[in-house]
Amino acid sequence: MKSLKQIALVAALMGSGAGVSGLSEAVAQTSVVGPLARKAMLGVAVEPAPGGGARILQVGPGSTVEQAGLKTGDVITAVNGDPTADNKALVVQADKLRAGQKVKLSYTRDGKAASAETSALARSMETYQRAKTVYGAVPFQGGLLRDIMVTPEGAKTDGPVVYLIQGYYCGMMEGVDPKSAYHNLAQGLADRGIGIYRVEKPGMGDSQGGPACVDTDFDTEMAAFREGLKTLTGKHGVKPERIVLLGHSMGGVEAPLLAAETKGMRGIAVYGGVMRNWHDYMQDLFRLQSFYSMGMDPAENEDLAEAMRPILNRIFLEDVPLSDIAKMSPEAEELLKQALWWDGGDQMLGRSVAYWRGVGQQRLATAWRDADAPTLAVYGEVDYAAIDDRDHKLIVDVVNHYRPGTAKYATLARTGHGMGVEGSWAEARAGNLAGGGQIQGAPYNAELTTVLGDWIASLT
Repeated sequence: MKSLKQIALVAALMGSGAGVSGLSEAVAQTSVVGPLARKAMLGVAVEPAPGGGARILQVGPGSTVEQAGLKTGDVITAVNGDPTADNKALVVQADKLRAGQKVKLSYTRDGKAASAETSALARSMETYQRAKTVYGAVPFQGGLLRDIMVTPEGAKTDGPVVYLIQGYYCGMMEGVDPKSAYHNLAQGLADRGIGIYRVEKPGMGDSQGGPACVDTDFDTEMAAFREGLKTLTGKHGVKPERIVLLGHSMGGVEAPLLAAETKGMRGIAVYGGVMRNWHDYMQDLFRLQSFYSMGMDPAENEDLAEAMRPILNRIFLEDVPLSDIAKMSPEAEELLKQALWWDGGDQMLGRSVAYWRGVGQQRLATAWRDADAPTLAVYGEVDYAAIDDRDHKLIVDVVNHYRPGTAKYATLARTGHGMGVEGSWAEARAGNLAGGGQIQGAPYNAELTTVLGDWIASLT
């Protein structure tokens, strides 16, 4: 859970310095093509100010805010005339800015009102050693989705390309931070001559127009990834036999669905995915996750899971509106808010209830049966989001049932859901307890690149 203080980074504090140290060669090989403009970067860390507005905690070097002359302690009260009631409102306003756009920042300093105007600076972009990065655009439902293609220097024209499909969260897909898992994964693959391709979800990153991620249902999200695949095979000219789908977290549900629609793919890999029906997974999540991850009382977890059972049944099996479920009892309303982060409307766990119901309707054994491609299922030893290793092993068993010998299982020791090294079981538990349920900043486990790269090499 997030701290109540809700300190936020607005469009990345790292600013223009992220990922460029010692990479002048790589910087020259990053480009933007097509009509989709780069989003801007304010470049501040902020917190709510007592009297309203967003108080600056830190100003990123080379950022828009620094260029405008604002300093630590200033309170931003409006962006282009739109009030910023708190740090969250500032994040919303900052997300609307595009590079080169004139921006007026209203603020107070030592109790005195002031304003400053400047041109918004672009967010930094992904840069890699010995690889070219191209930022493009994918048309989708009246808007454009940002896509990113990383191609190693000297890559073979028939070389493999990983299409990475991310988890459920509505956030940017980019790996600008050189410490991030996706950046390290992309660099490691590039070092092995393997390209990597990604597409942002609707409304995320530089994407513009069309639906918003938090409002989309599962079919819409799948349609976006499908358009990404169409762009990869069309505009980028990567034939299906070169493509390896890599599903991370919820992407492990979506990857076999995509593969079942496109025959002849080189392979499918999943990390941190599920195989069981989503309704059943959620039930097990309440029963087991906090026991495994933090050593919480298993009997109390069982009580929670049973209290959640009628609520989950109404959500996934009966399609009852969340507001009607809340009216069942004060306890039901509280469970919706606390356990499922219900917003009082039609969203839970940061997505629309229609999205989650769509996930629950998928028949994954059928998808894996029809996804006619070699398969790799990788489980992180301390991946508590996946709960345990059962689903990954089941994926392998199901695929091998239909295509004997074509699926492989691997375990990454000491590795969590975010692909980072979190330690032994006991160390990960302690870290989760200290971090309120999650470990921040765990270094990427390069063994994942080795396992994935070796498996891809074996497919050629």
